[in-house]
Amino acid sequence: MATDTIQRTPAAPRQAPGRRSDPRTRPVTAPRHTRPAGARPRSRAARMPFILLLVGLLGGALVSLLVISTTLAQGSFRITSLQEQNAELARQAQTLTNQVAQAGNPAVIAKEARLLGMRTNPHLGFIDLKTGKLVVGKPSRAEAAISVPGYTP
Repeated sequence: MATDTIQRTPAAPRQAPGRRSDPRTRPVTAPRHTRPAGARPRSRAARMPFILLLVGLLGGALVSLLVISTTLAQGSFRITSLQEQNAELARQAQTLTNQVAQAGNPAVIAKEARLLGMRTNPHLGFIDLKTGKLVVGKPSRAEAAISVPGYTP
C-alpha cells in the first residue's frame, strides 16, 4: 500500500497576454513558509512542559512574595511593639527621676528625719582643722575667720 504524496508548488504569477517571461522583470513574490518534508506541527503535548514551568515559576514567585510580605509585616509589628515599650520605660524613668528629686529636697529630708525620731542638736560644734579640736558654741571672730584656700567671703 503506497501512499502518494502530492506536493504543491507555488503557482507562477500570471502574465499579461503578449508579454514574455523575463526573469529580470518578473515581480518578486514573498516566499511562502512551507514546512519541510517530515516536519509535524507542534502539538499541545510538546508545549505542556513549558507551560508547567511558567506556572511553577509564577506560583513560586507568588509564594516568595507572600513570605517576604509576611516577614516584613512581622518585623514592623515587632518594631512598633518595641517603640511602645521604649516610650513606657522612658515615662517610668522620668517618674523615678522626679521622685528622687523630690526626696532629695532638704525640707522632705528634715520631715522624714523627724518621723524617724531624729532631733536637731542644740549644741552646734565645729572642728578646727589646724588643731583638730572641737569648738563648741559660737566661735570667736578669729576662729570664724579661718582662711580656706580658694574661699573668699
